[in-house]
Amino acid sequence: MLSIGKSGGLLALTALMTLLMMTMGVWQLSRADEKRLLLQEWQQRRDIGLALNEALAMSSPFGYRLEASGVYLAGGDLFLDNQMNAGRVGYRLILPLQTRYGLLAVDAGWWPADPDRRKLPRVPVHEDPVQLSGNIIRLYVPPLSLGEVPFDPHHPSVVSLEQSHLERIWGQPVLPFVLKLGADDWQPVVMGPERHIGYAAQWFAMTLAVWIAAGWFYRRRDEA
Repeated sequence: MLSIGKSGGLLALTALMTLLMMTMGVWQLSRADEKRLLLQEWQQRRDIGLALNEALAMSSPFGYRLEASGVYLAGGDLFLDNQMNAGRVGYRLILPLQTRYGLLAVDAGWWPADPDRRKLPRVPVHEDPVQLSGNIIRLYVPPLSLGEVPFDPHHPSVVSLEQSHLERIWGQPVLPFVLKLGADDWQPVVMGPERHIGYAAQWFAMTLAVWIAAGWFYRRRDEA
């Protein structure tokens, strides 16, 4: 039979695990709400057009349609690595567009990766002025980072579009958002609200399981 001290310790451990798991479940529900609002914002804004100066005057222009013109910076092509499309790994081609307000990062679409990751896709050279139309999205920054990866101009792949990182690579001021071209299967969230709700349900189910196990243990102890 467990002593009173050990029994109390087990109860405290059960309570601590409950607190942690409930906290994680509530956090997942809050993330689901954030993703739901982001998707609603995207649906509401995606067909409303802005000029570049109007977008820059807004604190949160993400999702709106943007018209921009300029010339691509020669030799500035970047490949955003680890981008999935229909289950395939590849890159998103990021082009720097020179505008009167600074460089605008342009997401020109997804490209498949070569089995030999040392080889990057061959893309057309852009020399003439262009008039572009697309949607404004956030500069991609991975949720977890182990530090900045050294940039190799001979193999221009990146894992982040952090503004300061792009400015070091391109050597000019960079605008605080991306112009997303095309109509592929990109969406503004990687994980939809349904996934977060599912994870929350798992945390709550584990909390219930812990208490069922604790109740079974204490019942067996009392019967002994």
